[in-house]
Amino acid sequence: MGAASIVSEAILVLDMTKDSVAPEARAVDKRIALLPRTREFLSWARKGGRPVVFVCSARRTTDKWFLKHWELANEIWKPGQEPIPELYDAQKDTIVHKRRYSGFFDSDLDLTLRELGAASLLLLGWSTSLAVATTAIDAWQLGYPSTVVTDLTVSHAWGGHTVDETQKWSLEFIQAMAKSRLATAGELMQ
Repeated sequence: MGAASIVSEAILVLDMTKDSVAPEARAVDKRIALLPRTREFLSWARKGGRPVVFVCSARRTTDKWFLKHWELANEIWKPGQEPIPELYDAQKDTIVHKRRYSGFFDSDLDLTLRELGAASLLLLGWSTSLAVATTAIDAWQLGYPSTVVTDLTVSHAWGGHTVDETQKWSLEFIQAMAKSRLATAGELMQ
């Protein structure tokens, strides 16, 4: 079998799981509102030959750090950890499990992307201030230029800041620290 051919970019769908749109999830109304546009964007990406990789949190009941700070959601091998069905194409898409915020930290995402021949990344999903930000920074450190699809990401309220305030400063941080391009789905699909 020969080496993978280089594709222009791969799509990383971060933490868009069944548990992430459960009624008790943070910013759930904003997350649900993004689903139709996300489905349209992923369809466009697949038609253009871009690989789609769902990067899903895979928490364990033994994970004391996460349980100290967060609820047990996205438990590995449970139905809630699976990608949102209306977004996921089981015939075409890939799933990578992650244990921490960054999709790259202690996962096989880098190897998966290299096997897919990815040269750059389009990032979408949630939370902008956690998974998207840390994945973008790690992508930059590994040599993957990235673009954050700004209208297909959402943050949640932090430290007295509203969801919208957190979204704004998270995108500014990603642009500055990960050297990521910021673009809307509409701009990218033109």
